[in-house]
Amino acid sequence: MRFKDLVRIISVCCLFANTIGLIFITDWLQKVFVKWQQAISLGLVIIVIECLLFYKLLKPFSAEISYRKLFSFRKLFTAIVMGFVVWTLLQLWTQRTFNTGIEFPDQSKIIRYSLVFLFNSFPNALIEEFIFRFLPVHYAEKKGFSRQPLIGLGIAASIVFSLSHVSVYVLRDHTDWASMPAILLSAFFYGMVYFFIYIITGNIFFTAFIHAFGNNHLLLINTPGFEAFYFYTFIFVTLLWYAGKTFSKSFQ
Repeated sequence: MRFKDLVRIISVCCLFANTIGLIFITDWLQKVFVKWQQAISLGLVIIVIECLLFYKLLKPFSAEISYRKLFSFRKLFTAIVMGFVVWTLLQLWTQRTFNTGIEFPDQSKIIRYSLVFLFNSFPNALIEEFIFRFLPVHYAEKKGFSRQPLIGLGIAASIVFSLSHVSVYVLRDHTDWASMPAILLSAFFYGMVYFFIYIITGNIFFTAFIHAFGNNHLLLINTPGFEAFYFYTFIFVTLLWYAGKTFSKSFQ
């Protein structure tokens, strides 16, 4: 994979995301997304189109990408365990801070959330992590980049990542243009955070879980200031993960 190939793939992803975001320009489709069953169906159609598009773009480079290693069951299992650790610690921390009680959601809410998360939130996050985190890191590793060029590549990918959400912010979330710079800066910041999480853990499933749960979360304990508590919790778990990997390597 050449640098211009990487730029082309990421640019196409950005353009595709903004094109798909244009569906929110109609009131009819905005109403479709209000009903979760219809939102899942339409989301799956979009995901299938994305997969077909990126399969076409990545086919020439299939020999140099080890999909079996990247998407191994062992990595998925580890990500589920570590994601559960983040979820548990987050609620224990907020419960201790605010002394709030546990509120169990009803069965219908759990089913609805699980279906939306498994068929929309997580697959979308996984695709974005593959394009904006895995591909730049993979390219840098193949080219033997040092730390500074790798960080520069992460910054560039995170800028495009934030720009890929512009049409959704404007048409779905109705963000006014005066607030857009702050919103884009926040998306860029999280793009860089996810980039470093992937570098540290090497686990695309974990990064996708963190990404997806940040967008769509279900908690048993009310969490005022969710974003800040969630951020510090998954950063803490990621650093513990890194420390564990470093410690284990020293004994090999």
